[in-house]
Amino acid sequence: MMHMSRKSKGDGRSLMFEDIFDSFIDQRGSNDRQRSSENIAITKKEYQNLKARAEKYEALVEEHKKVKTWNDQLMKELDDMKDDARGFKELQEEKEKFLRSLLQVRADFENYKKRQERENSNYKQYVLEGVLKKLVCHYDDLIRALNLMKMLEGAEGIQKGFEIIVKNFEKVMEEEGVRPMDSDGKIFDPYKHEALLVEEGRGDLPENSIIEVLDKGYFLNNKVLRPAKVKISKKSKLQNLNEKIGINQDNEIKI
Repeated sequence: MMHMSRKSKGDGRSLMFEDIFDSFIDQRGSNDRQRSSENIAITKKEYQNLKARAEKYEALVEEHKKVKTWNDQLMKELDDMKDDARGFKELQEEKEKFLRSLLQVRADFENYKKRQERENSNYKQYVLEGVLKKLVCHYDDLIRALNLMKMLEGAEGIQKGFEIIVKNFEKVMEEEGVRPMDSDGKIFDPYKHEALLVEEGRGDLPENSIIEVLDKGYFLNNKVLRPAKVKISKKSKLQNLNEKIGINQDNEIKI
């Protein structure tokens, strides 16, 4: 038999153990043991059983504290993850905004490059046309000089050398896409021709027929490089009047 005081502090038990002990005593019944306000008599086996239960309870309390601490830590990490998720969403939105801006800048740059290429191409074409216009003017001078040489006697050697120069000049022009315009006998076209002279009274020709080419015109590929300067035909005022009233050249009235 063992006697122990509920006020004894020697074994270091807390009030929790006393509560367990009281519960144990109540289960045994009040008649099983004589108890006073200070001492209770229990067997050694009962004491060991109570001690084991108390230790198990205290271990559960410690485990509960650890679980609670772990739960608090997990909740804190969860809150941090939520903050990180909000930060990630904001970062993703910033990334998409930056990407859209980058794509817009890239598109603007590509458009700028294409515009610059067109402008450079147009400028090169403009410069080339200016140079070729000067070349065709020099070519006309060479043709005039060659025609004069053909009229001279005893200049056959010089003439042949000059013809070689003219042919080489024509080859250079052809390589650059320059070709002469065939205007003889054609109807005047204001996009291709420039009328310098008008000859009236040519009832034998259609109105605005090209009678003579004063300066030859040239194409640069499919574009007019230099319009031809020409003389065109015009019917007389009397012929125009006769046509209006229906009289032909034989003075016959058309019905």
